[in-house]
Amino acid sequence: MDAALIIADACFDGERHRPEPTSILIEDGCITQMASGVLSTGTASTVARVPFAMPGLMEAHCHLFLDGDETDQAIRADHLRKPFEGLLATAHRSLEQLQAAGITAIRDAGDAHGVNTAIKTELTTSTAYAPDMLSAGLAIRRAKRYGAFLGVETTGLEDLPRVLAQVAPTADFIKIMLSGIIDFESGTVKGAPQFDVAEATLIQETAQRLGGRTAAHISGLDGLKVATEAGLNTIEHGFFMTREILAVMRDKQIAWVPTFMPVHFQWAYPEYCGWNEATVGQLRRILDNHDEHLVAAYDMGVPVVAGSDAGSYGSPHGRSLVEDLVLMSRTGAPLEKILASATSVPRGLWGLPSANLAVGAEANVLCLAGSPFRNVEYVRQPRALYHRGWRFGAPVAERRRETVAAAAS
Repeated sequence: MDAALIIADACFDGERHRPEPTSILIEDGCITQMASGVLSTGTASTVARVPFAMPGLMEAHCHLFLDGDETDQAIRADHLRKPFEGLLATAHRSLEQLQAAGITAIRDAGDAHGVNTAIKTELTTSTAYAPDMLSAGLAIRRAKRYGAFLGVETTGLEDLPRVLAQVAPTADFIKIMLSGIIDFESGTVKGAPQFDVAEATLIQETAQRLGGRTAAHISGLDGLKVATEAGLNTIEHGFFMTREILAVMRDKQIAWVPTFMPVHFQWAYPEYCGWNEATVGQLRRILDNHDEHLVAAYDMGVPVVAGSDAGSYGSPHGRSLVEDLVLMSRTGAPLEKILASATSVPRGLWGLPSANLAVGAEANVLCLAGSPFRNVEYVRQPRALYHRGWRFGAPVAERRRETVAAAAS
């Protein structure tokens, strides 16, 4: 029997902070014992004393086929013209970056090339290590509106059944491009919503009938009203949020994935985009509104899920989710709720196996260099990951004597 013992100085179990030393015994990939204090090492072949343990993270909004490290817009545009094999190679690198950040579940929010569907198939059939994955497959957009690189287009209500029949077979959730992008210079969303309430409702009802969910790319009050009235399951981005919209989301239990990073990057590094002082001010106002309403969402009971829009401009895979968590913590929202937004909440909402640190669960343990409850910066410092075996930085059996001695001290 393969056995590993992790002794953490403190941990977050997926729901609450446990500031006391906690021992986690893993046998054949499952947590069989978990207790305060230091358990006997017993027959454990690997013993690791770590400063902090928590469940592996979930990145709830990413685009695997895009390289978020690339900030040259011409190169990014050329990337979309690569053959399928080139886009697939980028997706494989994205998976490596995600794992290196301690992410054990991902939710890809759409691409027009079928890369996410191919990756999902690979991971499902792989005999090697694979994270849990959900995929939108092809997103749906209004003809000639924003989102050509993410999916297929429809002309409206009469055409939607055909498009939904095309999209649904490869989608874990149906992604709808409900708005355009933000014009940062004016501080507004470009254009009217792509779909009206009747169209959005048809998409929601179709997804529900097929046993699936919906997710809306949306920013701006007009689009937020459409999405919430139609009862779409998840708001992606949601810039220009209001308390009134949050109240509807609470009542209907519509989740929010706020994706701070792409906008924060452009505020923090305006030189990459050529923004002047006035535009930087607009970006700051947009982010301040986001901060305020994130805190309100937690207070009001809206399900909040952490996702960074990784792959977007200035949002590299793996690191962006971690940065989103840091940004969320700076709003003053409770850290327990923020970490739950990247662990237990999305897995519970979307039917993935629990990663909580609990007896009987599959072992899905991320070890950090220190407690984020002492300094949130420690989420940037993953040291080891136990998920279907040890991953990066894993303690090895040869160190067993040293780590046992540390545990006993």
